[in-house]
Amino acid sequence: MNHVWQRAAGLALAVLLLAGCGRQPFVPDVPDDYRPVAVRDVEHFPQDLDWFAERAGNDVRLRDESRAAEDAARFRKLFYAAWDISRPGKGNADFFRAELARSGAARGYAENLQPWDGDRWQRMVLNADWSNFPSLSAAAVTVRATSLRLAPTALPRFERPSDPGEGYPFDMFQQTALPLGFPLMLLHRTLDGAWYYAESSLASGWVAAEDVALADETFQNAWRALPLAAFTRDGVPLNDRTGNWLAAANLGTVLPLAGDEGSALRVLTPVRDAEGRAVLVSARVDKSAAAAMPLPLTPRRVADVGASLMGQPYGWGGLNGDRDCSAMLRDLFTPFGVWLPRNSAAQARSGRFVDLTGGTPAARESRILAEGRPFATLLWLPGHIGLYVGEYQGQAAFFHNLWGLRTRDENGREGRHVLGRAVITSTRPGSELPSVPDNALLLNRMKGMTFVSYD
Repeated sequence: MNHVWQRAAGLALAVLLLAGCGRQPFVPDVPDDYRPVAVRDVEHFPQDLDWFAERAGNDVRLRDESRAAEDAARFRKLFYAAWDISRPGKGNADFFRAELARSGAARGYAENLQPWDGDRWQRMVLNADWSNFPSLSAAAVTVRATSLRLAPTALPRFERPSDPGEGYPFDMFQQTALPLGFPLMLLHRTLDGAWYYAESSLASGWVAAEDVALADETFQNAWRALPLAAFTRDGVPLNDRTGNWLAAANLGTVLPLAGDEGSALRVLTPVRDAEGRAVLVSARVDKSAAAAMPLPLTPRRVADVGASLMGQPYGWGGLNGDRDCSAMLRDLFTPFGVWLPRNSAAQARSGRFVDLTGGTPAARESRILAEGRPFATLLWLPGHIGLYVGEYQGQAAFFHNLWGLRTRDENGREGRHVLGRAVITSTRPGSELPSVPDNALLLNRMKGMTFVSYD
């Protein structure tokens, strides 16, 4: 009896203790740089691309018809390029071999923020079977949105999680995201068959086998024979004629256009059959979600497409289905038939480049305002790029997706003031913050502007 009473008393005490704990509000231990401290530009500048498009002339054409045709032809050529290769690109074999050959501290940190376990790393290396690379040559296509990875694993590799810009979301194994319906050439396979090494016109890397299907010559010819449709927003469901779900398409996805049905388009979606081969299945898509390529390049049209990107979370290399700075621009301009490479430095070289390194930061901005073409000019600094959309109260307005602003505290320690999303700012966001030094301001590091489609 005494034993029962003791258990009851203990239970009552536990309940009281839990209740007492429950009265205390839970306050997560969040580093200061991750707290939502406002950046003045985000509150001050209109976060509305339509506002800027109206002042840029809305329906003013930013290229003529001949240039639009040239852009579209170039897009098609580059889009299909992977189906026409038969061996790895120059230097790729050595690059990926070196990635797998990392040892010790160079392997970085795993998903538990602990150093990569040596045994687990070695199992991944053995599975890659790189000594037999390349082991195949097979054209393929993605059957869902997926990623190219620098190693055959979905697990992350962080450089140094405690340092700014080297922890989450900066998974160093993440090469790039790829949309549904993207051509690939498969050149190697892991021993377990779960991963392929693939080359594409954007990047190379390891792709999950379940996300691709083999594209034989008949499939390729059927696709190439049709015009193209581009999706203009994210999360568009594709269903067959009986309503069965096929896949989801996002902004930047390009599929064969099979017909125009008034308020909708008929597109063909690549689906993996039971033997792992790609077949094309018809799907109907509302014109509010897709358009025949290329769209007219005007401020209004770019703003319409870009509206769905405003405020979207930052995603390094397309991680989690989000976008980083260069991925946002590439997807934004795809419906217009403008092919942009995958990284910021390559995008800066993809059109007529204007060097901005001379003169003061003020002179640099004056030149952007004088010569930049709103909605058709990229502003680039090493590691970052965005779109010039016009002027706001005498300052250049910059549409970009960024992780954060470089900071330095009173002890000289570097950090990040995280924004983590697509915003419109000046070229000096964070200039009012004591923790953001002048030499960290975007304008002060800006190297050039690039016209994406120049007549």
